[in-house]
Amino acid sequence: MTMWADNIKFVKDIIDSQYHKIDHAVAEIKETSEALLKNAKCRKSSERFIVALRSLELVQPSDIKQHLGTITSDLHEKEKEALETEAKTKLTNRTEALEKARKLSVKLNLPEFLLYL
Repeated sequence: MTMWADNIKFVKDIIDSQYHKIDHAVAEIKETSEALLKNAKCRKSSERFIVALRSLELVQPSDIKQHLGTITSDLHEKEKEALETEAKTKLTNRTEALEKARKLSVKLNLPEFLLYL
């Protein structure tokens, strides 16, 4: 591989790790939401819920877009579209999970700081 190809692979690995964090946090929020709806006082579920929210909040869409812009500038149109579609899907999942978490926080009267995530 050339040096530029190595750089693209490195940036793609960074993006993939951020996608993995999003997927993991969304799944964790979904799982703990169901558990909290059954038992709102479950300490373990609420802690897992908070940790997943924090993880999801730490993944910044602007960073993903910036990294994506770095690697898509030299790609063919089909590859570029595929990467942009994947990014749009992951960021939409992130936004939807944060919104559902806000609604659940209000519904279950979870700590107030969760309302501002």
